[in-house]
Amino acid sequence: KGAIPLWIHIDVIALEANIIPAQSTIVEVEEDGETHEFIQWEAPDEEAVGWHTNTARLGVVGNTVLNGHHNAYGRVFRNLAYLQEGDYIQIYGNDGEWYTYVVANKMVLPEWNVTLEKRMENAVWTLPSQDERLTLITCWPEQSNTHRLIIVARPVHW
Repeated sequence: KGAIPLWIHIDVIALEANIIPAQSTIVEVEEDGETHEFIQWEAPDEEAVGWHTNTARLGVVGNTVLNGHHNAYGRVFRNLAYLQEGDYIQIYGNDGEWYTYVVANKMVLPEWNVTLEKRMENAVWTLPSQDERLTLITCWPEQSNTHRLIIVARPVHW
């Protein structure tokens, strides 16, 4: 059930881009002598947005997670930091429908030089949810990737 996301449009930041399946890899992180394995989703190495294919499709309960680069490979999410609560995001699905979301939350979370526990706390925003939502993720600030910029948006039903 639900639609596969194919295209993103965010008028307020002049963003128009294809959405493609993101690639994932298994990474090992060692902390305190213990090794932990995690799925790491890669942003597309082109001017496109990546869909975490293990997350919800459009129009159904769950968390639809999209990622993209902000300072490399076409910089598809270069202006994502300018989004504000109340701004609209539109996603076109493979069912021929547009899905509209409104920004509800904007966070900048530290990613470098933090504990594994803190990184896992940050990653909770990519997990399944009991509500319908859209989550956009990129690195921050513009010339680095020490933090994650996370935008959470809720569906708008006209």
